[in-house]
Amino acid sequence: MKKTLILISIVILAAILRFWQLGVVPPSPDWDEAALGYNAYSLLKTGKDEYGTRWPLALRSFDDYKPPLYAYLAIPTVKYLGLSTYSVRLPAAINGVLGVIGAYFLTVALLSLIETQKRKYTDITAVLPFMVMFLLAISPWHLQFSRIAFEANIGVTLNIWGLYFLLKSLTNGKYMPVSALILGLGFYAYHSQRVFIPLLILLAFIVFFKKFLSKWKYVLVSIFIGIIIVGPLLPVVFGKDGLTRLKGTSSLSDQTGLLAKSVSKLEDDLQNGNLMGLIWENRRIVYIKTIAEGYLSHFSLKWLFLSGDNDRHHAPDTGLLYLWELPFLLWGMVVVIKRGGVIRNLLFGWLLLAPIAASPTSETPHAIRTLVTLPLLQVFTAFGLYSAYMYGKETIKHVTKQMRLVVFVIIVSSFVAAICNIGYYFHMYYSHMNIEYSQFWQYGYKQAVEYTEAHKSKYKKIVVSTKLEQPHMFYLFFMKYDPRLYLAGGGTASGGFAEVRNKFDVYEFRPINWPNELHDGSILYVGTPREISTDPIYRISFLNGFEAIRIAE
Repeated sequence: MKKTLILISIVILAAILRFWQLGVVPPSPDWDEAALGYNAYSLLKTGKDEYGTRWPLALRSFDDYKPPLYAYLAIPTVKYLGLSTYSVRLPAAINGVLGVIGAYFLTVALLSLIETQKRKYTDITAVLPFMVMFLLAISPWHLQFSRIAFEANIGVTLNIWGLYFLLKSLTNGKYMPVSALILGLGFYAYHSQRVFIPLLILLAFIVFFKKFLSKWKYVLVSIFIGIIIVGPLLPVVFGKDGLTRLKGTSSLSDQTGLLAKSVSKLEDDLQNGNLMGLIWENRRIVYIKTIAEGYLSHFSLKWLFLSGDNDRHHAPDTGLLYLWELPFLLWGMVVVIKRGGVIRNLLFGWLLLAPIAASPTSETPHAIRTLVTLPLLQVFTAFGLYSAYMYGKETIKHVTKQMRLVVFVIIVSSFVAAICNIGYYFHMYYSHMNIEYSQFWQYGYKQAVEYTEAHKSKYKKIVVSTKLEQPHMFYLFFMKYDPRLYLAGGGTASGGFAEVRNKFDVYEFRPINWPNELHDGSILYVGTPREISTDPIYRISFLNGFEAIRIAE
């Protein structure tokens, strides 16, 4: 009863943190959220995406070919709650809570693999799963992506439950096909899943080879299920669409820029007869160094605990993890190395595999592409916390009263520091993020749509600048524009990135050349302050007060 109460309490905490102000923090959907939402809306109404593709296995969107699972999960929430920021983010929040619950069961399954005699403390099985669950519930990294319509969070939840059932199958093979089904769906969740999941499965089979070999019938059934689920996706992954996505995100795609410096050095090495230089600056070595740098960047303590990366991936002045967790994370790794038994290889293998998919991509380190690291870091941290507690408990019995006072002060100070760190994060996330980061969340588009919709009857047409970053999608989203009308008019054009059909309803989407535009009062213009140089009839500002959008005749 006590365990059930604790579990329910943590689930409620996780739900509150993920559902509270879900539609307004962050302050606006970004273009990817708007695209996922409108495509879910279009699929609901027509069975087609914005390009007119019927029930696609990849959403072309902005030529980034989004995996489709999130959009499909958003169809029920959009249907029953209407097309809104809240309804589009709701699947992420729900999956975030499911991930927290899954973290408990996954930890139980992991601990069951450690032989009892190798456990230092007999009650670790009763305590550690709740610790992991709680740490994931309040995790800045997990919370950030449980509150926005980013596909990677769905993948994390599927990974947790898929690995849980895979570990359960070590004792009961009937769970293995369930794992295959869940992990197979993970291929439809996010791009990095398509690299990480096969590697994770391979790792598990290497670590537990003998146990899986004894259940070869279930292995064959699971492989068959995996092929059935993943098979239809293979032409997408290895076809033109997948290659377009790969080229768009690869750090190696701009070979001219990447190799320019090494080419200059090679010329100098040739003139000077520097053999080692010729070897080291070879383009193949440059590629290897670039990928290695991308891989190792994901182990940066500054990135993890202090700075984060893209401003949409973390709250202001915070990292992806709490700073107070650092010593316990490191301590926990040591504990797992010494006493982790068979799960040691699985956990550290997981740690080494997590950054692989992100390594050859641009903008490394990258919080979304390595979200697959969760809840591994919470497992390590929980081991460290529990071990530190038990160490202190045992030590305090054998020290003087003065030393007990010192230990007590250290414990209280650490607890206060942790509470302050957690409180600071929540304050920055729920109170300051909207103000400081609204410009990174395309804030102002909703207000622009509301204004133009209220006044469009006065004008022959409304020109919206494409300098506003995919404005057509925000207009489709906030207008709840009927997908049937949009597709009947041609839908999104088949051109390259950001090249879309430039007209629907009274709206025209194109660059604004202000001095050469018609200013007879028949056209309304929506653009950036740089484009519209005269005093506008309406201004929209970011939440920090800086001007975002101008609307003028």
